Amino acid sequence: MGTGGQIISLFDKWLVKINKIEVWQVACVITLIGFSVFFIGLINPFQNDDTFQIVINPPVHSITNVFQFFQSSTFWDGQKLTGVYYRPMMTTVFSLIYTLFGAHTFPYHLVQLSIYIASAFLLYLVFKHFFKPVLALPLALIFLVHPLNSQVVYSIPTMQDALFFFFGILAIWLLISYKTTKSLWAVAACLLLSMLSKESGFVFIIMALLYLFWFNRERFRSLIVTMILPVIAYLVLKLHAVGFSQIQRAAQIDSVHLAGRLFTAPSIILFYVTKFLFPWELATGRYWVYPEFSVNHVLIPLLIDLAIIGLIICLGIRVKSKMSRDMLYAYVFFALWTSIGLALYLQIMPLDMTASETWFYFPMAGLLGMIGIVFTTFKIRLQPKWILLFITLLIGVLGVRSALRGLDYRSQYILARHDLAVSPGDYVAMNNISEYYINHHNYSEAEIYAKRSIDAYPVVTNYNNLGVALEQSKNYVAAVQAYSRALQYNNLSIVYENLGLILMVYSDPVTINHFFQNALKVYPHDYKLLVYSAIFEAEEGSTSSAKTDIVKATKYGSVPAYIYDNIMNNQPFVLTLLGRTLII
Repeated sequence: MGTGGQIISLFDKWLVKINKIEVWQVACVITLIGFSVFFIGLINPFQNDDTFQIVINPPVHSITNVFQFFQSSTFWDGQKLTGVYYRPMMTTVFSLIYTLFGAHTFPYHLVQLSIYIASAFLLYLVFKHFFKPVLALPLALIFLVHPLNSQVVYSIPTMQDALFFFFGILAIWLLISYKTTKSLWAVAACLLLSMLSKESGFVFIIMALLYLFWFNRERFRSLIVTMILPVIAYLVLKLHAVGFSQIQRAAQIDSVHLAGRLFTAPSIILFYVTKFLFPWELATGRYWVYPEFSVNHVLIPLLIDLAIIGLIICLGIRVKSKMSRDMLYAYVFFALWTSIGLALYLQIMPLDMTASETWFYFPMAGLLGMIGIVFTTFKIRLQPKWILLFITLLIGVLGVRSALRGLDYRSQYILARHDLAVSPGDYVAMNNISEYYINHHNYSEAEIYAKRSIDAYPVVTNYNNLGVALEQSKNYVAAVQAYSRALQYNNLSIVYENLGLILMVYSDPVTINHFFQNALKVYPHDYKLLVYSAIFEAEEGSTSSAKTDIVKATKYGSVPAYIYDNIMNNQPFVLTLLGRTLII
């Protein structure tokens, strides 16, 4: 027998074994492949939102603050947790890992990858309810290794996506596997944890109800009743923590009117379909907008989307004519799974990006379920062993692409450079490059990229980076203007600190006094602002106020002993700040 014949014979044996495979063996296969593909990202550093959500976030550094995580958002602004999103489960996991292992990225990546792998295994168990293992396993493996999902593994801030999907798919599996009314309490608990991981978790409630409506209607009302208390609890917690307003003006799409967002929607759908089929040029975020009607950007994508919808309907008709009613319901179930998942991200409500690869994580599971139903319905003329060979090669290619994607996350700078090459309008990538040049003391390049970022979309962070670059270049007047513009977008403590230092050194007493009065109303516990204020007051002869502020500063941060001792003892001292000598 030749080499080709041996390969075919091997695949024949695999077909038989896969249909008889045990659940524990599937768990081993998915785990082995998952770690083989994604191990390259286990040592990647903190980057992007990790700084404010983990690295400089004091509450996250101890799990004893767990109750605080359920009463606020995720970002540390220098004084408190803030933000518009409610993800207490993610913050709790961050805190638990930090409490046990400190500021080391390996345990974060390991936990995230483990949750991701577990979700792929649970998806296999769900698919196994509808298809034979020989089909369920390849679909679950495609979900596992698909490059569109790789960001859920490599980027620590997407822990929210890993958690929300894990608890949600666990709820669906429990619903399918256990038929008692009592088991609905476990389902409800998982659905609540999914919502507490990310607001999108509510889509799993919809899918759970749809499943019961078609396949186990006697428990449909019971689940509705069971979910009343968890949903009310979630809404009360979220309202108390962050309210219900989600608009944060973080991207171009935020500033576009509803009609313009609807004009952009067809291209968003086409983006996800294209990247699912050809996942080559990947980036962490996309920021295009098409606010006006056009043939190329609106009409053509719309026509392609309608053709895809027509194909889905035609396939559904074929399923109805050839398969049982339950299989038709399953097809509609997965079609709605995909549609509802996509609908969340079509910018009906503006989000912080136009499109993100992680947003297809939930819809992809539904799309793969539809593909499974189609494969079950149609009699493929190719022999099964050839199909298995193709799927094996496909999984291999997708896995290699996902592994290579991990190299982009080696540093925030490398990732930003890659993202900017793929998505030229990515103001976040430009800003990250500016930050990189600031950290490497190349302030002229930092200024260039900060200005490019501002031109793409002005926010507090790129104006702050511009201010830092100008300040380090000793252009203090322009730096003050940049910091002042930054505060028009958001009152970040670091901007107040940067601006306060320049004003204290170079501005007039009236302006300085007015600034510190306003700044300390916003951040009364910011020790840097308190130290700057104390220095200014000591210089102006207000020794009592200076002592009050410097004592307060010691409660919230590390105050230089030289400054503290001289102020407390009414001793004159000299400071050199921003190239100027102050005699105090």
